[in-house]
Amino acid sequence: MTSQYLQPVASVWARIAGIVMLLAATGLTAILLRGLVALAVHEEAPSQLTSSSLIFALILLALAGFCGQAGFRLTFNRRDRNGTLFSRTGWIAIGTGLLAMAGLMAFAILSVRRPHVNDVQMIVSLAAFGIWCFVLARHARIDKRDASPDE
Repeated sequence: MTSQYLQPVASVWARIAGIVMLLAATGLTAILLRGLVALAVHEEAPSQLTSSSLIFALILLALAGFCGQAGFRLTFNRRDRNGTLFSRTGWIAIGTGLLAMAGLMAFAILSVRRPHVNDVQMIVSLAAFGIWCFVLARHARIDKRDASPDE
């Protein structure tokens, strides 16, 4: 019995989802660029820069990268050999971003107060997902090496 969740999505719906994700990536990138320009232009902006706004910017950057790569692959039907939406480099970038967010959150929280249970759960979850992205990147490398004809 095959699972309906393992069946490929119709190409029309995949393209529509890809276009929506590319539009989301463009919007997120515009928001980030607007914030960077405001930071560079306004005199009082550097004094208002906090660790929370830096973490928020990293989350927006990760979301923009996620939407951009997935949107491109869905829109133009550019899946890799295994059928995944992300390349090995994409998994490494997502994992690095998640680990950086976990580290920044841990530093920001520990520098001002004792962490609550929710804080610890969020930091551990982000770090675990980041490590899992590195595991997926490693599997993508192993699969690519197994498929190469130069052995």
